[in-house]
Amino acid sequence: MAQAAAANQQAARGAGASQRPAPGQRGSAPRGPSRSAQRQPAHTPAPAPAVNADLMGRTFFGEYTIVKKLGEGGMGAVYLARQNIIDQTVALKVLHPNAAESDEIVQRFYREAKVISMVSHPNIVRVFIFGRSEDNLLYLVMEFVKGRELRDRLDEEGALDELAAIKIMKQACSALAEAHDLGIIHRDLKPDNILLTEFRGEENFVKILDFGIAKLKDPGGAPQQQLTQAGIVYGTPQYVSPEQAQAKELDHRTDIYSLGCILFELLTGKTPFRDKNPVGILTKHVFEPPPRPSEVSATPVAPSMEALILKALAKDPNDRFEDAMDMFQALVGREREIMAERNLSSKDTYFPGSELTGMHQVGKLHEYLEAAKAAQAVSPQPTVTHANPPVHAPAAPAPAKDNQKVMLIAIAVLGVILVIMIGVILFSILGS
Repeated sequence: MAQAAAANQQAARGAGASQRPAPGQRGSAPRGPSRSAQRQPAHTPAPAPAVNADLMGRTFFGEYTIVKKLGEGGMGAVYLARQNIIDQTVALKVLHPNAAESDEIVQRFYREAKVISMVSHPNIVRVFIFGRSEDNLLYLVMEFVKGRELRDRLDEEGALDELAAIKIMKQACSALAEAHDLGIIHRDLKPDNILLTEFRGEENFVKILDFGIAKLKDPGGAPQQQLTQAGIVYGTPQYVSPEQAQAKELDHRTDIYSLGCILFELLTGKTPFRDKNPVGILTKHVFEPPPRPSEVSATPVAPSMEALILKALAKDPNDRFEDAMDMFQALVGREREIMAERNLSSKDTYFPGSELTGMHQVGKLHEYLEAAKAAQAVSPQPTVTHANPPVHAPAAPAPAKDNQKVMLIAIAVLGVILVIMIGVILFSILGS
């Protein structure tokens, strides 16, 4: 829990936060105004007075005490709250009373709580409690995730190694696949909303943040309440799809386009479209073909990866990947190419969610199986000779029996791991 539950920038940013985190706290508080104007959302709520500072030290929903303010902004503030008995920390997002007077803001707040509570994917930040205090303050209690934004990593290190980029994108695709299946469209995917944390030995465990402007569509086709104004573009210019830039009706494929923009930046260090002002960027998304990553990147980009990125960046949603898992499979295909090129073994493959089930230890099983195959390949084969009179073929040499034992051990180890996985999954389901 201590590794998985830590900094929730989503809550802070969703509150319209504008404070910069203190040194050493990057990833635990909202990003401030030092970002360029081009990275600001295309639509930002009007500023409002700050939340009453008297909340410090106050206790909410039992025995959780507010110990620190993580961020503050136009619609509210986000605090760190702690339950001392079990030493659990959570992020508490409180809506400002003035903001609560707006029906649209309140409905958006409710919707954010509903959207996040619907998903259970480990790569999406969790929501625990949503409610209203005795003095009429609306609050949302969320997972507190300690880590750093993917944006910070890009700013500090530049373009990523291709395998590292694929690992991040596979997790994002896996998380969005669940969200999309539930009718949730994020609409504001960008490196700022992808948090990298450490979890059970994985240093780049992804948490997708900021569902504050997510769109909720009923999978059965029933219309949802319209909370966005017609003609208003929501999102961040560098990462919005052409249809989003034109304020058109959206489906899950707008998120696929945003993932393409992110992957383009991860490998080249630059966004596909750049301009001096946001309107110019939006115009390029609509009318200009995306540049080839190989022509922008300082390092070579494989043709298969370039084709993958350009498919995600297609102007027509029908020309993009059909869904997030379709893009996931394409990433797996490129990952296998890299593993062959670099002579890496299958144990280097990353499976999103493996940290939760212990499947990250399957690498040991790969070693057993590979050792068994190697032993079987070099062991002598039995020969049959015919004499007068005929004789029976000699029994297989002892090494063959040893090989069988190795294979049986490998199969037994696989069975034990599968039993453990099933037990963990059932325990998680029953526990929830």
